[in-house]
Amino acid sequence: MSRTSTASPAGGLELTTGAEPILAWRAWALTGTRDGDDLMLRPVARRSRPWKPRQPAEAACTLVRFHRAPHAGCTCGLHGTHAVEILRKTKCPAVLGRVALWGTVIEHEYGYRARFAYPQRTRLICQFCFWMAGPYAAAPEHVGWFPKDELMPICDEHLETASRYGLAPRHVLPAEAVDQRLRETYAVDALAV
Repeated sequence: MSRTSTASPAGGLELTTGAEPILAWRAWALTGTRDGDDLMLRPVARRSRPWKPRQPAEAACTLVRFHRAPHAGCTCGLHGTHAVEILRKTKCPAVLGRVALWGTVIEHEYGYRARFAYPQRTRLICQFCFWMAGPYAAAPEHVGWFPKDELMPICDEHLETASRYGLAPRHVLPAEAVDQRLRETYAVDALAV
C-alpha cells in the first residue's frame, strides 16, 4: 500500500493521498418509492443529493466554490468516521456501513474527509435502537415509507410506539427484502453485526 502524508497548516489535520482506499464508518438516510424501488443512499444532511448506485460519489464544496474538496481550511468533503459510536449522534440514520474513501483524504479528530467515496458494506438500522444500543442492536423488521419518498427502517417495538402516537408510516415494507435490494442496487456486501 503506497500512501503519502503531509502536515497541514490547518490545525494538525493530515492530508493523505494513496493508491489504496481508506475504510471508515458512515451513516446514510434512505430514499425510495412506496414499493421499495429506486432505492438510494442519501447523506443525512437534508439538502444533499443521493449517492448514485455503481458510481463513486465525488465531493464538492457547497460553502465556497473556488476550491477543490476536500480543502484543509473548510469542512467540505465526503465524511467517514474512525469509530461507529460517533455515528450514534447522527440525525436520522437509516443505513449503517463501511465506506471506501480515496483521492485526496484529510484526516481529522473524528475521522476523514475525502474527494471520492463509495459504500463497501451496508445494513439497515432502526435509528431508535441504534441511538440506544449502538451498532449491535437487532436488525429492523420493517421499512416505513413516509412522504417525499423517505424510507425509515424500524423494529416491531418502535413501529408500535409510532402507531400509538399517530406517527406510523403510510406504507410498510419487509426490511429484509429492502436491505437485499439496496445491496444489489449498490453491488455491496452485507455489514456483519
